[in-house]
Amino acid sequence: MRLALAQIDCRLGNIPANIATHRAACTAIQAQGGADLVLFPELSLTGYRLRSDIYRAMLNAADFAQVWAMLCAEGAVPPAMSVALGYVELTDRSALHNTTALLRGDNAQPLLVHRKVYLPTYGMFEEERYMRPGCRFRIADLPMADGDTWRVGILCCEDAWHSSAWLIMQAYGVDLVLIGSASPGRGVEAERLGSQTSWYGILSTHAELLGCWVAFCNRVGFEDDIHFWGGSAVFAPTGELLAEARTMEADLLCCTIDKSAITTARLMTPLAADEQWPLTLTELKRAVSERWEE
Repeated sequence: MRLALAQIDCRLGNIPANIATHRAACTAIQAQGGADLVLFPELSLTGYRLRSDIYRAMLNAADFAQVWAMLCAEGAVPPAMSVALGYVELTDRSALHNTTALLRGDNAQPLLVHRKVYLPTYGMFEEERYMRPGCRFRIADLPMADGDTWRVGILCCEDAWHSSAWLIMQAYGVDLVLIGSASPGRGVEAERLGSQTSWYGILSTHAELLGCWVAFCNRVGFEDDIHFWGGSAVFAPTGELLAEARTMEADLLCCTIDKSAITTARLMTPLAADEQWPLTLTELKRAVSERWEE
């Protein structure tokens, strides 16, 4: 699979400007040889710190279909290219979600819609003041032009800090986990930012434990007093860092990943094959029950 990470800056609440940025990124990726799958950051169509402006940036199903048509216009997204992007979704029940949608250029209907499950509301974060958490993790079997199929799961930023989310991805047997992020930078005392060190540790560890590819696309730019550091990266099923984007500036990161690396990693370290799912489920139920009885 040819994979591209579109590490972009986003205009807060300015959807037309962000559509133009998405189109430019997809066009530039085509000029660099194209991609089967393009990953954008969290809330890439709307910007992150919307607060009360969220009600002007939310998109219902009809709005999103129109945005997708505008993004694909004039061949910016070829029929065989898949794109994962983020936005504020307004559901039929009038609930707002931090949503990542995975679509193909030849289909207006999303292949996969992930509503962020873990909404941080601590420190500088206040997502659950304005949005509702998702209620499940989903996966999709993504067909490639060569006839191969990749099982893809999506996590959104804070989701990836919860080991339970990764356990669910392992249970589904994913080949590739996509993570869109709007991570603020912190800690400048070392060679890498503190936030970058933390993120890379999480991503590398879980790529190795699951024996799958992990793609992390983080945005750049500033909103109020927050700066987003970029550093988008791809980790191999061995946990090794395959490719890394620049920090603090927009970048396009393109690389090729293959399923044979998954097979090799899972044969050498058969953690998924050895997992005892009935025992795990039983013990989780017991632990949660005992915890809530205390």
